[in-house]
Amino acid sequence: MSPLDQLNTAIKHFHAGQYAEAKTLLKQVTTSSPELMMAQVYLAQIAVLDGKGQQWIPALQELVTQVPHSHQIFHVLGQCLQQAKQLPQAATAFHTALTLVSIQTEQDWQPSQTSFSAAPFTQEQGEELLWQTLSLLKRHGVYAFACAGTLLGLEREGSLLANDKDLDIGLDWLQMDKAIQVLTEHGWNEASRSYDLMNPRCFRHQKTGIALDLCGFGTDNASGETMCGLWVEGIPFHWNRITFFPKIALSNRSTPAGEVWHLSRPDLVLTALYGENWRTPDGDFDTIVCAHNLRQFSWLSYCYGYSRLYAQWLRGNTARAIRILEVLRTHKPQDTVLSQISRQLDALHTQHSNQKRVLALGYFDLMHEGHLRYLEFARQQGDALVVGIAPDSFCLQSKGYAPIMNEAQRRNLITALAIVDESHIVAAPMAQTQAAAEWIDSLNIKTVVCGIEWQGSERWQKLEQTLAPLGIEVIYAPKTDGISTTQIKQKVYLQNGIQ
Repeated sequence: MSPLDQLNTAIKHFHAGQYAEAKTLLKQVTTSSPELMMAQVYLAQIAVLDGKGQQWIPALQELVTQVPHSHQIFHVLGQCLQQAKQLPQAATAFHTALTLVSIQTEQDWQPSQTSFSAAPFTQEQGEELLWQTLSLLKRHGVYAFACAGTLLGLEREGSLLANDKDLDIGLDWLQMDKAIQVLTEHGWNEASRSYDLMNPRCFRHQKTGIALDLCGFGTDNASGETMCGLWVEGIPFHWNRITFFPKIALSNRSTPAGEVWHLSRPDLVLTALYGENWRTPDGDFDTIVCAHNLRQFSWLSYCYGYSRLYAQWLRGNTARAIRILEVLRTHKPQDTVLSQISRQLDALHTQHSNQKRVLALGYFDLMHEGHLRYLEFARQQGDALVVGIAPDSFCLQSKGYAPIMNEAQRRNLITALAIVDESHIVAAPMAQTQAAAEWIDSLNIKTVVCGIEWQGSERWQKLEQTLAPLGIEVIYAPKTDGISTTQIKQKVYLQNGIQ
C-alpha cells in the first residue's frame, strides 16, 4: 500500500471512529512521507480526543506557515489551543479557518455531505434510566432534576425527544462532587474527560451505553441570579460560556422508579433557554450558540460559535449554519468575514431550496441489483438524489440483530455511486412519524421514494399525512423480483450447510 493509500485508509478509519487503526497508519505515513501533512493534522485530532492536543500546537503552528491556505489545519489548531485553555488564540484560529473556507467557496469549493447520527437509545430505554437515576440521586439527598433537552422533551412531547443523544440532569453546583460519587458507585463512568469541562460533567452508563450530562446550577454572589453553562477550570470565569436562569424551585414527582425532584415551573426555565416559542419544534436551534439566556459572548462562546459554524457549513447543513451565523453577527456586526459567509450561505440555501431533492431510504445491506434499480428509479424523480442509510441500531431494535455490513461500510458503498448526490445516516425511524418528518424536512426534500411493499401500511400512511402539509410527496418504487438481501443470506447459508 502506498503512503497516499495509507493516508486515505487512515482517514476512513478516523471518520468511522476507529481511532487506534487510524493512528497506526498515520504514524507510518508521517515517517515514510512527511510531505503528506494531513497525516499530522489527523494525528493532532486524535490527540485532542485523548486530551493531548496541547502537545501538537507547535507542530501545527509550523504547518500553517507552510500551508497558510489550509482551513482544516487552522481549525485543528483552534481545537488544540482551546484544549490548552488559550481561548483568545483558539478563537482567532477558528475565525481564520472560516475566512479560508469563505475564500475557497468563492473558488467553487463544495461542502462535504452532512452526516446525521441516530439516537443511541430508544425513548423507552432513556426514560427508564432517567427516572432510575433521578430517584437514586434523590434517595442520596441530591437535589437533581431533568433540564435542557431532556426537560424540553418531557414538557413539550410528554417523553424524551425522539432523537435525543443523551440525558440532561441539573443539580445544585455545591452537590456536584456528591452526585459524581453516587453515579460512579452505581454503574456510571466519566465520558471523554467531560470534554475538558468542569461543568457540565459527562458520564456514560456501563450497562446501556447511554450518556448523561450533569449540569451544575450555581448562584451569582453579586446579583443572586441562578447561573449554569459551560465552564472550564483554570481560566478567568468571565471567559466561560455563562447562562442565567430564574430561581430554581423543586417539587416531588412520582415516576415508575419512585419519587424524583422536578422543576416547579419548568416553563420558566425552558423559556429562558429556548425562548418564548419553546413549544414549537425547531430542528435548527443550536443550544450551545443560540441559547437565549447568554447575556454576552465570551471567549469560550466564540470558540464554540466559530467551530460549530465551520462544522455545520462543511457538512452542508446550511439551515443550522445560518442560525449560528445570525447569532454571531449580532455580536460581531462589523465582521466582514461573517457578512461574506452570510451571503454565501444564503445563496447555497436558495440553491438547495430550488432543487427537487429526492430521498431514498434503506439499509442497503449486501448491496445488490435490487438496490441499484431502486436508487435509479429514485434518481429519475428529481434533480438530486439524497440517500438515507438506516443505522445498525434500528436493525438491532426492530429485528434483534445487526446488518452484515455496518453503517459506515454501507454508507461508503452508497456514497461511491455516481447517481448519489448526498448520503446521510437516518436520524429517526419512520415509525416515529413526527421525528422522521422533521428530519426529512431538514434536508429540504421534495419527494420521498419508498419500496412498494410499504404502500398502504399504517406507518407510511401516517408519514404521508404528516409530510403532505410540508409540501413533500411520497411515491413508491417498483420491486425488483428475484433478488433481496434475505435471499442472498439464505443462499450463503445453504452453500455452507447452515440451517
